[in-house]
Amino acid sequence: MQLNKRISSILLWSIVSAAFIGPGTLATATAAGAQYGTQLIWALVFSTIACLVLQEMAARITIISGEGLGSIMKNKSKSQFGVYFIGFSVVLGCAAYQAGNILGAISGVLLFTNFSKLGLILATGLCCCALLWKGSIKLITTSLGILVAIMGLMFLFLAFQLPLSWSDVVEGATIPNIPDGASWIVLGLVGTTIVPYNLFLGAGVAKNEVLSNMRFGLSISVLFGGIISIAILLVATNASSESGFADVANVLGSYLGNWAFVFMGVGLFAAGITSSITSPMAAAIITSSIIGHQDKNKVYRMTWISVLFIGMLFGMLDFKPLSVIIAAQALNGLVLPLMVIVLIIFTNNKKIMGETSNSWLLNILCLFILNIVLLIGFNNCLKSIEQIFTFKVESSAIRFMILQVSSILPLLYTIIRVIKSKKV
Repeated sequence: MQLNKRISSILLWSIVSAAFIGPGTLATATAAGAQYGTQLIWALVFSTIACLVLQEMAARITIISGEGLGSIMKNKSKSQFGVYFIGFSVVLGCAAYQAGNILGAISGVLLFTNFSKLGLILATGLCCCALLWKGSIKLITTSLGILVAIMGLMFLFLAFQLPLSWSDVVEGATIPNIPDGASWIVLGLVGTTIVPYNLFLGAGVAKNEVLSNMRFGLSISVLFGGIISIAILLVATNASSESGFADVANVLGSYLGNWAFVFMGVGLFAAGITSSITSPMAAAIITSSIIGHQDKNKVYRMTWISVLFIGMLFGMLDFKPLSVIIAAQALNGLVLPLMVIVLIIFTNNKKIMGETSNSWLLNILCLFILNIVLLIGFNNCLKSIEQIFTFKVESSAIRFMILQVSSILPLLYTIIRVIKSKKV
């Protein structure tokens, strides 16, 4: 009986790894492997640990309080504007990136078939719609768990076929090193693993879960997701520095044979379709928990339908809503640090958490993670400003100084709030 509960928990929490291993993660991990070999594996190790810490906190709040993350934010926050700002920003991001999720899925199929792009978009959208319309969390998480397992096996198998130096792999995973020009890829690896909507998604499926089962299932799921990301990076190490997915597949095909195209394609498809399902689902969870509507199920369904339809439409038109994506990047750049601050404050509130509030050691780790996501967040905002006003901060040192100085006040505010909570 206990084994069945453990397996069910792993399947349930596979939704988290399914969400963060999408086309963005694949693109960034591929670039990291192609350009810097095994040197940036440590960034994926760190981001996996950070993802696990933050997802556990979000789920723990829901389990202990009995409320969803959006709901408890709305009920406990003094500023309703801040809650709606976070909700709107995350939902906008889900909608803006949905076309990329769907196109990422079909790009995998197109690596080894000549099917119609339009037909594949429609088929992918209908598959996502069928799962979400059914509305069963168990069905969705089981389906995603199977897809994540397939994706993981594909990329792990490919990685183990390559002539890798495992001493270099171990060194890259344990010794932080940022080669010249790699600092923004490092931030990208962290930023594509720790995403705001995933926190709401994880909290949304945590209801009625037992704390110990949640921690077990979440840990296995996130760690396996991190291993998949590392495998993707390793697969790309044999490619040239400017490689895309097709280029990596060509290198693998010439080295391992035509079957490598199929394995790479199935892996890409699994990554794209899992994100195509979890993105609309997360948007629906956020909207239904924040908007005070009597029929929450109606709000939930209308939201995921809208996000999925927008993604399919933009995909079929081959239209990239650049201004919307830039706005979403900037807003989500602000939202991720805000979400980490909210999680730290709530998980230190003994009125909410009781005896399960954060330890000092966990708070120190959380503040370190907060500093990193603040750098990522402000960097995304700065990139959006650069795109709007067509200028660029060329010096990496000056850029880092701007970002770190901008991070000081949020860090101090969070530290003060934690100290006050501990004194209560």
